[in-house]
Amino acid sequence: MDTQIYKRSAVFFFRFIHNWILKKVFSISLEITHSCNCNCTHCDKGGPIPDEKLASPEKFGQITRELNPLVTQISGGDPFFRKDLYQIVKNVKLNKYYPYMVLVTNGWLFSEEKYKTLKSMGVDEFSVSLDFPDERHDENRGISGLYQHLNNLIPEITRYGNRDITIISVIRNQTLPELIRLAEKANEWGASIVFSAYTPLRTNDFDEAPLQPDQLEFLHQQLNYIKNNRHNFRIYTSDSVLDGYYNFFTNGCHIPGCRAGYLSLVVNPDGKLVPCAMQSVSFDTREELIRQFSRTNDCGGCYVSLRANTERTLGKTVKEVISYFYQTKYKTSA
Repeated sequence: MDTQIYKRSAVFFFRFIHNWILKKVFSISLEITHSCNCNCTHCDKGGPIPDEKLASPEKFGQITRELNPLVTQISGGDPFFRKDLYQIVKNVKLNKYYPYMVLVTNGWLFSEEKYKTLKSMGVDEFSVSLDFPDERHDENRGISGLYQHLNNLIPEITRYGNRDITIISVIRNQTLPELIRLAEKANEWGASIVFSAYTPLRTNDFDEAPLQPDQLEFLHQQLNYIKNNRHNFRIYTSDSVLDGYYNFFTNGCHIPGCRAGYLSLVVNPDGKLVPCAMQSVSFDTREELIRQFSRTNDCGGCYVSLRANTERTLGKTVKEVISYFYQTKYKTSA
């Protein structure tokens, strides 16, 4: 590893310990718009929102400085709907080391030029959604030609060698047979992959959740294959988080002990703070959110990637973050 990687890893480690001791939030998701050009079957978003109330880039920067997270995710909706996206990135990136910034997109409005611009402004990672490793992705997202656009674009970007493209795929009934092929497709594109768990809290549709014994057995087989063969892929999702997903579905889409507000939170397009994307209650400050929601929160209805990765134990987090920086981000190809 070169000096820059050592320095970045050290900064991240000490800031992690700093936030842990001072009980500061680890990760925030800035949902800078709820408008989206997709209409996904597993999501509660979809379509443009007329006259949407939007906070300014400066407001998002102020919130980030006050919360001082390790990781800031810029998401939506789709963030490319914001004409002032570049200004938001400038305000949110506090310095070249932190917060670690992830931009989440369906990729339809993404381009190589936008990638280069955002990369130069400090975006560390670009997370692109993929439901199926072929044109079925178009049908699920409601955009004809989306898969082929990604099939052309992602390899063009990964050829720069920055190892900063991550495919994100949601584990649900329709995608159970595709998990390994999705990992293979990400590998073919030169990208990493992260898995998240479907939650009925978004759509109230339990049919998409693998809850039946045969579905759970198949999921168990798929996850075991991924864990035992992760050396063939670049999979961000750790074994402990994959196990958590399986436990979530085994427990009927429930994992107790949600720490929303303490370890992570979401910022709505208007700048209000919410515990997570599935909760409608909003607050002006984190202190108010914790006092009025987190202290009495008994929700366990999701185990999405944001929750799963921030609720790991201290030891697991340190071990798996170091492993991620080395294996997923900086490991050279054989």
